[in-house]
Amino acid sequence: MLAVRAKSLNIMANLNFIMPYPLNEEHCNRKDNNKVVHSWQPSGQSRAMINNNVAIECVCKHCGKREWTTVTRIEYVMLQDHWLDL
Repeated sequence: MLAVRAKSLNIMANLNFIMPYPLNEEHCNRKDNNKVVHSWQPSGQSRAMINNNVAIECVCKHCGKREWTTVTRIEYVMLQDHWLDL
């Protein structure tokens, strides 16, 4: 479902589509006037969770903020192929 939603929105250049609201639309805390929306990339850390879920740590490529999100195991396998393009 995630990959279908992401492809239909043409936003496969980052992982914003898996981040919960408001992190997917939040602006970076920067001191200059050039505010941009976070662009989430995988940090490389992941954890297995109960109920067949996987937690993924993401980092914003603009400001370095780190946050965790969860996806199902099936979505995680699909995302691994997507990460090769990031």
